[in-house]
Amino acid sequence: MNHYRRNVYTGLQFGPGRKRGPKVSRRAHRHLNRRDLIHLATGTGLGMWTGCLGAAAARGAIEPTGENNMIDGLSGEQSAHAEQMLALMETRQQFFLDTIERFNGNFETETRVFDEDKALHEVSVARGEVIEKAGWYTNRNKTADPPYVPEMIWGQYFEMDFHPRTPLLGQMHATVYFAYLTDGTSAIAGYMDYTPATWIDEDVAYMKAAVDQVMEENGHDAERFRQMLYKDYHKDKLRAACIGAAFYVRPMLKIDAKNFAFVTDAHTRFVNAYLDVLDRRKDEPFTDRDIENQAGMRRRWLEDHLFSDPFTMNVVPYEVWSFADAPPIVHF
Repeated sequence: MNHYRRNVYTGLQFGPGRKRGPKVSRRAHRHLNRRDLIHLATGTGLGMWTGCLGAAAARGAIEPTGENNMIDGLSGEQSAHAEQMLALMETRQQFFLDTIERFNGNFETETRVFDEDKALHEVSVARGEVIEKAGWYTNRNKTADPPYVPEMIWGQYFEMDFHPRTPLLGQMHATVYFAYLTDGTSAIAGYMDYTPATWIDEDVAYMKAAVDQVMEENGHDAERFRQMLYKDYHKDKLRAACIGAAFYVRPMLKIDAKNFAFVTDAHTRFVNAYLDVLDRRKDEPFTDRDIENQAGMRRRWLEDHLFSDPFTMNVVPYEVWSFADAPPIVHF
């Protein structure tokens, strides 16, 4: 069952047949406590909200149980890390909204909820003059989907995507994945990279350096986490820059405080570096050749998802990924 709503943070407007929810100003939204957020999430007739509200509702769904104050199926330490992941989702979704306001001058997002048999998908998309399309996507799996999605006790996933209007900067894709599996293992992972429109050496080097610095500070070899980026469909067909990281390389990082901080810091600093470049390039003049480069990149991104990416081909429904991260316009 799918729902949609347009979320303007001076009030909430829903699709046909939906009751209007309570008005929430930006200031009030930022300071609502957990109980208030859960009340809002259930009081409108929608099962969960995306991002800040979605994470709060998810907390309500996994409220610690029993005398040891643990999430069902997880130890006390694991429950604490799960709460940390939900807090991260709140922080990053608020960052997403702040970024949209910073560049586009408003908060307006369209949110769709896809309650499928295998997973609950929630996507919020913003459109504007500087960032032509931006997507925030969260996923909570209900069942395993082998060989791509293992059986898990508890897990969360979030993704951030930006398609700028300027052809001088390409598309950014950055994700974080967190799971406790039924076989007793755990994983903190993610995927982040940049797909250029017009290739500008200075910008690519700047974003790569941000990731390299995180790797060096944490004692990791950046090339280990870039091996998956060098796959033919990503490097050669999509023509991605291969300067980010794919934390799904085996053996995957187990969930602990150190690895959680490492992956989330890498995500944050990569996104920040990308936005630094956007701030520099957004008003610069460009040529017809730059526009052609952007059109080619956007077409390759769509083709990659349709014909190469195993997750968009086999796991995530078309209606979900096309809304979350497909380019705003594709020319053939």
